[in-house]
Amino acid sequence: MNFRAPVLACFLTVLLPQGQAADTVKPNVLFIVIDDLNDYVGCLGGHPDARTPNIDALAESGLLFTNAHCNSPVCNPSRTSLWTGLRPATTGITTNPSGWFRDNPEFREVISLPRALGDAGYATAGFGKLFHSGHGNRSWPDWQQFRRYHYGPFLKQLLRYRNGDRLSDWGVPPADPGKRVGPKPSAPEAASFDGEIADRVIAQLGDTHDRPFFLGCGFYRPHTPLYAEQKWFDLFPGEEIDLPALLENDNDDLPYFGNQPRREQDIEAPGLWNHEWVTKNHYWRAIIRAYLASIASVDAEIGRVVKALRESPHADNTWLFLFSDHGWHLGEKQHWGKAALWEQTTRVPFIVVGPGIEPGGRCDEPVELLSLYPTVLDLVGIEPPHKLEGVSLRPLLENPDGEWDHSALTTFSDHHALRTDRWRYIRYVDGSEELYDHNEDPHEWTNLAVDPDHPELPALRTRLDQILTKP
Repeated sequence: MNFRAPVLACFLTVLLPQGQAADTVKPNVLFIVIDDLNDYVGCLGGHPDARTPNIDALAESGLLFTNAHCNSPVCNPSRTSLWTGLRPATTGITTNPSGWFRDNPEFREVISLPRALGDAGYATAGFGKLFHSGHGNRSWPDWQQFRRYHYGPFLKQLLRYRNGDRLSDWGVPPADPGKRVGPKPSAPEAASFDGEIADRVIAQLGDTHDRPFFLGCGFYRPHTPLYAEQKWFDLFPGEEIDLPALLENDNDDLPYFGNQPRREQDIEAPGLWNHEWVTKNHYWRAIIRAYLASIASVDAEIGRVVKALRESPHADNTWLFLFSDHGWHLGEKQHWGKAALWEQTTRVPFIVVGPGIEPGGRCDEPVELLSLYPTVLDLVGIEPPHKLEGVSLRPLLENPDGEWDHSALTTFSDHHALRTDRWRYIRYVDGSEELYDHNEDPHEWTNLAVDPDHPELPALRTRLDQILTKP
């Protein structure tokens, strides 16, 4: 591998040795991480127009967690949490501007998951967005710096945008690479660097290695700007796109995010769309179409990587985890983007395929991405290097219908949401609350916490406090 060429890497502890016999004593691990993908995938049924044949096929070959939730509904805290095994409320990384966890002396020496595997003899490599890219140029023990890439090439001449924010752009980029800003992708018509990321991962999967490996594949789409080639837009005739179900006056029973101005720390990417602007300019279907096209494009790259794994010498001895860092709203509850604590923002696709996993399994128990770190170590037989705050999912991998007495916690800024098998409980920093019964109200239209004496509230309050209380 020639590392003089631009390499899309977010961590690289030990280069994977080439041309040597594989060590099958411990299983390999492959992470496929998707950026800003909500439940708009076929196997989760989040949008009727979604086209995700490769993700759906992967779910049919392994175990699909239908009630999986992110650690935080924005990138930096979500990824910091899953790689460190610590909650956002513990590290203090609760928003994108919170900084870098290693700047806090208390967490400077925390061992990340790839480092823990590397210390145990694994070769580890990662390509694309794995840790938060905003810290890609920061030196730290288990991250060799390479040229930093953003979300794909920006256009000098924006297509559609609000307030001039480049991330709010969407559409089909022109084929002329001269109209782009930044490094050129491998193909002039490419709308992101996801193809190059897949190429790097496929090259590693096609090789042999003298020890087990941990390989990270971090795709950027469907993160904004929502650029995709015309062939992906052609899958979704704009006039036929279904709009999300919406309830008029839905925000009337929202005590915090609905009826008062938000603090600066409660706002993510203020230059992105808002519901009034989108509907006034008749852009709703156009933006959803671009989001679906971006999903279809990354689904194709996922298919390439999965195919390479299955055709590789490592197919029978590799655990594959596919997940998204958090969800995304496209008008649901009149919200756009992330940075909220409702179902559409916290629920993520989460699929596990590996030795002994029965194909076509589904698990409806509430799980959180915080469990990734302890689950991997449990599966490969490595002791945790520090106290992890998540729990291993191994019991559910072995029996998806087994007993599970855990909830999923999502934190944004100083607000928290707790998801059980039935209930979503949200508590904001000012003490105001929301409560939704997913058996009766899957759209979360009726906030039951307007009744402070609702019988479910005491137990949910206690459970949230117990999780947030450090031992």
